Amino acid sequence: MAAALAAFLIYLPTLSYPFLNWDDTTYVVNNPWIRGWSIGNLAHVFTTPYFSNFLPLHLVSYMVDYSLWGLDPFGYHLQSVLLHALNAALAFLVVKRLIGRHTVAFLAALFFAVHPSHVEAVAWISIRKDLLSTTFALSAMAFYVRATDARGVRPVAYVASVACFTLGMLSKVTIVTLPAFLLVLDRFPSEGRPRNRWTVDLATKIPFAAIGLWLVHLNSTAQTTATASYARDAWSYLAVKGRAAWNYLALLAGAARGSPDYDLPSPGPGVLARLGAVAGLVALPALALVALRLGSRAAFLGLAWVFVFLLPALAFPLVTYMADRYLYLPSLGFCWATAAGISWLARRLPTPRARAATVAALGLATLVGLGARTVQALPVWRDSESLWSYALTRCGDFRAYTNLAAIRLEQGRWDEAERLLRVSARVEDVTTYQNLAVLYFRTGRYQEALGAIDHALAILRRRGRDPALASVLYYSRGAITWQLGDAAETEKALEAAVREDPSNAAARTRLDSVRRRPFNP
Repeated sequence: MAAALAAFLIYLPTLSYPFLNWDDTTYVVNNPWIRGWSIGNLAHVFTTPYFSNFLPLHLVSYMVDYSLWGLDPFGYHLQSVLLHALNAALAFLVVKRLIGRHTVAFLAALFFAVHPSHVEAVAWISIRKDLLSTTFALSAMAFYVRATDARGVRPVAYVASVACFTLGMLSKVTIVTLPAFLLVLDRFPSEGRPRNRWTVDLATKIPFAAIGLWLVHLNSTAQTTATASYARDAWSYLAVKGRAAWNYLALLAGAARGSPDYDLPSPGPGVLARLGAVAGLVALPALALVALRLGSRAAFLGLAWVFVFLLPALAFPLVTYMADRYLYLPSLGFCWATAAGISWLARRLPTPRARAATVAALGLATLVGLGARTVQALPVWRDSESLWSYALTRCGDFRAYTNLAAIRLEQGRWDEAERLLRVSARVEDVTTYQNLAVLYFRTGRYQEALGAIDHALAILRRRGRDPALASVLYYSRGAITWQLGDAAETEKALEAAVREDPSNAAARTRLDSVRRRPFNP
């Protein structure tokens, strides 16, 4: 399949990329639950939220990698690239079944394979969840179309569709809106296919909806939501999310460079500016209706696909208000709407040769344009330093400063690390003060290190319970107080570390050592 090959080749450079210091350490490098196929690991993954998410199949995919490659990032990147290639092949299959036109499906799959909005999802190992959930969502779509392409419902294909949807939800819950698109598909059937009664169409979505809502509920108890002021005011929320919708449209069209850019957009002064931002929320439905009026069911369904699968990113108060990764599945609809538009223009020409030449020329121009954007974006993700150095040219978010400072700490560039951390400290974040404590400790400023670690613990107490992180912070506090010559405080801190996380073997070993004999941190 040409689309799968294009997807693999364009992301081939990522196979040499290392782990990033952004979530990769938590999901992979320091994650004890992916290290082996033991009953205990599997039971934990399928019963306990991890890193504020309940996405067990996401973690299982890392178990596969670890069993084959250990902690060699090559293998993890390889699975991500292969999943993207598989998704490009599935894109062709799904669009062909939905639209019934080979040329549109072929172009859509090629555009999807090289689309620049996918760089974050493919190049960043921690975003495997988007790739995996898309694999299952597209499989669910393919089975559903097969199950309903004749009178009645084929039970085996229907059950397979529900099963794939469930597996996708266990990978990432943002595909929860799939039954909404299935309903759109049923209400706007292809030519020659009769429309069912509303009751029939709604009834076939009940299993999808029940499973989706249940898993969303499970995740909502684990996930953190946005605390920015816009999330507490309906008008501001609509304006910010509307601006995000406009930004997503620009990213889909290849007219803007992608993330990381995490500064909240300003809707601008005045009512008109806010209304213009909010209009972004209705732009896609409006375009879909225009396509329907023009008689292009393919473009209508494509634009509806984009809107339906963007709804979770637009509706939920996410900590990151927008990101390229949220476009991974929605972008397929844009790709096939674009392909349908090219086909529609070509059909207006008088001869078969002119039509074929137009499709080839416009298709190639679009493919090259999107691919060039992807090639331009890939080097940003080649390592942590490149990522955060680039991010600082795009935004002022504290995470960019904190994560680049962590690299400077590893490099021993203390002054630069401190400058970056002092900027990021304007936001009360545990990691920032944890890194400040490391900086002060390594430069012999132990009292300042103690103040920074206590500040980190205070932030953590306000934020909510996180035993693993609290244990690490108390362990660090014990190392600092030992350097200050306070054995009693050291023992107390290490006891707290063990109490917070009994599995912290390092803290338990140090505590035993301090009780028996002096320990050297």
